[in-house]
Amino acid sequence: MRKGDEKKQEMLAVAERLFCLKGYEATSVQDILDVLHISKGGFYHHFASKEVVLECLFTRRAENALRETEELLEAMVNPLQRLNTALKMFLPLRREDKAFMAMLLPLIERQEGRSMRLCFQESLEEAFLPLMEREIDLAMQAEVIMPPVHDCAHLLLHLLSKCWQDAAMHLLDSARKNQEHSPAALLGILEQYRRTVEVLLDAPYGSVNFADLKEWDALSEVLMRRMMLPMQG
Repeated sequence: MRKGDEKKQEMLAVAERLFCLKGYEATSVQDILDVLHISKGGFYHHFASKEVVLECLFTRRAENALRETEELLEAMVNPLQRLNTALKMFLPLRREDKAFMAMLLPLIERQEGRSMRLCFQESLEEAFLPLMEREIDLAMQAEVIMPPVHDCAHLLLHLLSKCWQDAAMHLLDSARKNQEHSPAALLGILEQYRRTVEVLLDAPYGSVNFADLKEWDALSEVLMRRMMLPMQG
């Protein structure tokens, strides 16, 4: 990695840490500069604005998730297991995603945050599209799925994006009310999308599984703590 690229990655790491700690809106470019001990010129050499930093973080997170997915798939042979792993890893729910998602969700639920949500969604979908096309093709060759829709990977990824967004908004709504989320309501959301994915892929009933309730519960806990921070301050 070239020195310029290393500096850019360092700046992204610092910005992400500050966004998760203080909040995106409460973090200024100057805050980032103060930690890095660089000039504004050094910052704007790499990023046109704080918004561009966030967009770069979306891309980096999508690429990291893709890399981890490929590493997991190396040890798997069963096509349905591989497909379920790809579906699950597409959802931004890995351990290191929790603080980032808790920071991001209150932003993207607003009307003015729609562009952020779409940017993050597009970053994930573009990164995972080739992998999902490959895994669907492998599962079709093994005749474990027979999707009636040609080239359905785009639609599948869009469904998964809607799934995590709807489920996450349910958790956020509960956190804002300072109450535990309803497991039954969450399960209902996830089951609706799970079954829709099965129909899209023409997979056997119950064979598709990408919902890990423990991961959602963990995100709910982080959201609850984050919602309490302004009150404690």
